[in-house]
Amino acid sequence: MTDDASAALAALTARVQRLEDLEAVRATWLDYCHRLDAHDYDRLGDVFTEDATLEMDGLGPGLDGVYRGRANILDGFYRRTAAPRPGAAGLRHMTGHLSTNMEIELLGNEATTLAYFFEIVDDSLVLIGTYQHRMRRHADRWRFAFLRISVRYRARIEVGDVTGQGLDAILSRPVGGS
Repeated sequence: MTDDASAALAALTARVQRLEDLEAVRATWLDYCHRLDAHDYDRLGDVFTEDATLEMDGLGPGLDGVYRGRANILDGFYRRTAAPRPGAAGLRHMTGHLSTNMEIELLGNEATTLAYFFEIVDDSLVLIGTYQHRMRRHADRWRFAFLRISVRYRARIEVGDVTGQGLDAILSRPVGGS
């Protein structure tokens, strides 16, 4: 193989690796959103490193702060925020995300991101904000080593006659027929 051919092959290999890494980072982010919305906290843990840090900013007293380690992130934040709100009645989907505008910067075996979200929580709380991730490549997937959730807009909305289905119920049905 000539030097030019070797250089072209190396450049092509690097470009393909970059594309694969970008898609793998997006897949981890999407897994996070889907697993959270489906209340699948056991599988949600898989997107975090064991030593991950979650920084919550703008949700409110008692929830804002830093959560260190996968177990504390899941139990101290996510499972706790999914607990029924005192006095809440009726259907509670708890969370639904619209996440978009992800910007990814790859830095070898790490990646940093910025993404926007619009979320409805507990059927009547609207949150708009940003996710900032620092992800690390592992042998089987990319995982969050750090996640900052910054709420830029928070409002309770008045709702009535809330109906629908939770994502966990939807996902429990097979796709493609009866």
